[in-house]
Amino acid sequence: LVVSGASISGLALGPLVPLLLDTYGWRGALLLLAAISFNLVAAGALLRPLPVPSESPGPPRDQAGLVRLLRHGPFLRYALAFVLVDAGYYVPFVHGA
Repeated sequence: LVVSGASISGLALGPLVPLLLDTYGWRGALLLLAAISFNLVAAGALLRPLPVPSESPGPPRDQAGLVRLLRHGPFLRYALAFVLVDAGYYVPFVHGA
């Protein structure tokens, strides 16, 4: 299920990008693609490490939550992988038209 999202969006963007280019021009199409991609920020905000059972469920007292998240190795590798994938994922759709 996780990997199927990229395939489904790839199938949807194939006919969608030429339609956006014809309707809004290349600047408008890129803005709309950026807005669609920006919605992934909410999903990315959910990717945080689970609390250790010995810790209290409240907010951490010693470090800010974001700083703690940015020091979590698995999260950093996961986020870096998606940055690298997204850097080249939309290139064929945008420049192919």
